[in-house]
Amino acid sequence: MIGVYVHVPYCTVRCSYCDFYLVAGPGRDPGAYVDALCNEISAVEAPLLGRPADAVHFGGGTPSLLQPAQVGRVLDRIRAVFAIPSGAEIALEANPEDVDAARLRGWIAAGVNRLSVGVQSLEDDLLRMMRRPHTAIEAMDAIAAARRAGVSSLGADLILGLPGQTRARTLNGIAQVVDLGVDHVSLYLLEVHSRTRLGREVALGRRLPMDEETASALYEEAAGLLECRGFEHYEISNFARPGHRSRHNSKYWTDQDYLGFGPSAHSYVSGRRWSNAPRLDDYLARGGVGTRRIEDDPSRSARAAEALVAGLRLTEGVVLALLRGRYGADFSSPPPEAVADLVGAGLLEGDHEHLRLTRRGRLLSNEVFERLVP
Repeated sequence: MIGVYVHVPYCTVRCSYCDFYLVAGPGRDPGAYVDALCNEISAVEAPLLGRPADAVHFGGGTPSLLQPAQVGRVLDRIRAVFAIPSGAEIALEANPEDVDAARLRGWIAAGVNRLSVGVQSLEDDLLRMMRRPHTAIEAMDAIAAARRAGVSSLGADLILGLPGQTRARTLNGIAQVVDLGVDHVSLYLLEVHSRTRLGREVALGRRLPMDEETASALYEEAAGLLECRGFEHYEISNFARPGHRSRHNSKYWTDQDYLGFGPSAHSYVSGRRWSNAPRLDDYLARGGVGTRRIEDDPSRSARAAEALVAGLRLTEGVVLALLRGRYGADFSSPPPEAVADLVGAGLLEGDHEHLRLTRRGRLLSNEVFERLVP
């Protein structure tokens, strides 16, 4: 089944670490944008028209800036174009300051059954440094409200490796989030991008990110805490209670088809990959129809290599025979000497047919991938 991604590019403020495509600024009315989204979805043609879709994901940006009725409009249009089975995952990313009882009731009534709350940290000084528009108390209140409202699957996103972040306070924050009853936790190691405010502050010496060794040790301790509390470490950055893995994100890691709507949204269907141009003004001017697409046309061998790397992010790893069956001669098995070296170094385990990262290999995954896919 295909996955459907809906991009909402609006944010009240750009966070200091963020280099995603978005339009920052309060007071924007997304009504015209919802109209454009519905038009783009309606323009889907065969063979995608009527295709079953078991995962719909509202990402951004800040999708929680949409009113429940607007989310409902988009979902109604998706249901009219795709075959959405009973039990499909309908996920929405939310900022804590947007979560209240009325919106939760509206989102659930519209069909949302999975909510990911962008907590990032439960330390107010770090939230201010990141320019997050909420406090730690507001984040905890949002999670508690979502739990009371009966969201079927509730997740929280957190960042590790921030400047000034400490071990004890971070682990305590993760424990607090777990105690609030979340079903899924994403732990992202900070990436500093030169074009962001944080990147500029780091370049000027005003901020000092956590060193790699300390960040890795913190990640290991955080992973151990979550596993001890009943979470499965199913992907490098993601932990879930049984039955609560992200179905939509799993499509990226298992080389499945997905279709994106909105400016900068990416799609991957039948081996073809493209994205919508990251131009909100053009998207609105065209009413969502006929917006410029940016084609990404990697060779089959390149796609096969990407599928290998993406699959290794999962705790199950990859079965090489499945990739050979999918890509045939275009799939090149990893060099045996590289596999042997990585197994000997304790970064990889398995045999010539089934490979998976070790716990230490997850920390050094980029190094492992570079060795396996020269």
